[in-house]
Amino acid sequence: MENIQVDTYGILRPTDENGLMRSSHPWRERLLGSLQGQLQLATYLVVFVGFTGASSVGLYLGQRNVFSNERRLARANVEECKHAIESLTGNPGLLEKELLFHSGINNQLWVEYKNGDLFYAEIHGTASEEVFNKAMEANPQKKAGLQSFVEVNNSQHIVELVKEFPSGARLWMMSNTEASLKALSNYLAMMILIWGSCLSITLLTVSWVVRRIVKPLNQLNLATADLTAENLSDTRLQLNQAPTEIEDLQDTFNSLVERLAQSWSQQKQFVSAVSHELRTPLTIVQGYLHRTIKRSKNLTEAEIKGLQTANEETIRMRNLLDDLLDLSRSDSDRLSITNEDVCLSERLERVAMLARNTIPRTFRIKFPERKRLIAKADPARLQQVLLDLIENADKYSPEEAPIELVLREDTEGPAIDVIDHGIGIPPEELETVFERFQRASNAPYKTGTGLGLSLVKLFVEGMGGRIELASRLGEGSRFTVHLKS
Repeated sequence: MENIQVDTYGILRPTDENGLMRSSHPWRERLLGSLQGQLQLATYLVVFVGFTGASSVGLYLGQRNVFSNERRLARANVEECKHAIESLTGNPGLLEKELLFHSGINNQLWVEYKNGDLFYAEIHGTASEEVFNKAMEANPQKKAGLQSFVEVNNSQHIVELVKEFPSGARLWMMSNTEASLKALSNYLAMMILIWGSCLSITLLTVSWVVRRIVKPLNQLNLATADLTAENLSDTRLQLNQAPTEIEDLQDTFNSLVERLAQSWSQQKQFVSAVSHELRTPLTIVQGYLHRTIKRSKNLTEAEIKGLQTANEETIRMRNLLDDLLDLSRSDSDRLSITNEDVCLSERLERVAMLARNTIPRTFRIKFPERKRLIAKADPARLQQVLLDLIENADKYSPEEAPIELVLREDTEGPAIDVIDHGIGIPPEELETVFERFQRASNAPYKTGTGLGLSLVKLFVEGMGGRIELASRLGEGSRFTVHLKS
C-alpha cells in the first residue's frame, strides 16, 4: 500500500520508501532537481535568449534597411525633380511631364497648390485625387519632412510632405511599401526557418555536451551506491576524458575508499584478535565457576545464586564472542560450513528439546506425512540457526503465546517455519532486520546485540539455502528456512 503524508498545505501526497514526500510534478524534479537538468535549462535559456535577441536585432535592422532604401530611392527622385517642379509651376504641361517622369506605380508625386487644388500626372493603376486627399489628412499640420503610413487599396503607403515652395505650393510624395513588406515577410520567414534550425541543432548539441560533462558524476554516483564493506578493497573509480575538477574528485574518492578499506581491514583483524583472545580466558572462567558450583557444599544459597548468575553471563559473553568470530571469519572468507545429508525431523526434535531446557514456553511441532526429509546442511550451523530463531521468537512474544515449529516440503524443497505470535515487524523493516546491529523499531526493550538474524542469514546462505520472512504488526512473524535436498 502506498504511504501517504500531509504536506504543509494540508494536501495528501505520496511518499517514497524513505518517508520523503514525492513531488506531484516529476518533470520538475527531473529538470530542476538534478545538476544535468539545471545545466541544460540554464544553457537552453541563454541560447534561446541569445538567438531571439540576435534574430530580433537582425529583423529590426533588416526592416530598417528595407524602408531606408525605399525612402532613399524616393528621395533621389524628389531631389532630381524638385528644381524642375519649382520652375515649371506656371507651365502645367511641362510640370505634368516632369511629375510623370519621376512617378510610377510604387512612387507617386503630386503638387498641392495654395488654394487646395491638386496637380498630378495620371498613371494607369495609380492613386486618384480622393486617395491623395486621404493621404494628406495624415499630416494635418502640413509639416515638411513628416512621414506617415496610410492604407490604400489594402496596401501600406508612406506619405511625406517633401517641400513647401515660397509660392505656397507643396510637393507631396507617396510610396507603395507593399513590395518592401513582402520582401520583409520573406526575410522574416527565412529568419524564422534559420533561427529554428540553428536553435534545434544548438539545443541538441548542448544536451549532448551537458550529458558528457555530467557522465563522470553519474559514474561516481553509481560507484558510491555500489560501495559496500565487502568490495572496498576492489573498488576504484577510473574516469576517461573527465574535466580536471572531476579528475580531482575521482582521486579524492579513490583515496577515501583506500583509507576506508584499510580501516575496515584493521577493524576486522582487531575484532578477530580480540574475540579469539577473550574466548580462552572466558572458557577458563566458565569452567572454574561450573566446578565451584558443583563441588562446593559449604556455599550459601545466595553465593550459589551469584555464581550461577556469573556463569550465565559468562556463557552469554562467550556466545557473543563466537558470533563476532563467525562474522570476522565471514568477512575474511574463512567461515567454515560443511554440508552433509541431515535428517531434518531428527534435528528439529533435538532443537526443540534444547530449547525447552532454557525457554519455559509451549512448543508446537508439526511434521509432514513423509517425516524423514533429508537436506544438505551443516548440522551444527543449522541447529544454531533454529535456536537463534526460537530465541528471537521468545524475546518478542507474550509469555503465554506458543512457538510453532513446522517442517514441510514445498516446490523449492525442504523448509522449516519458526512461527511466533508476538508484536510483529513493521513492513518497511522486513529487509533491514537481517543487517548487522539492526533491530525492529517497535522492540519494547533493548536487549541483544542485533547480530542474531544477520548470522542466521549468513549461515543459511552459506548452506546454499535462503531465509524468508513474513510478518504482521500485532500478529507475529514467520521465519522460513529453505534448504536444498
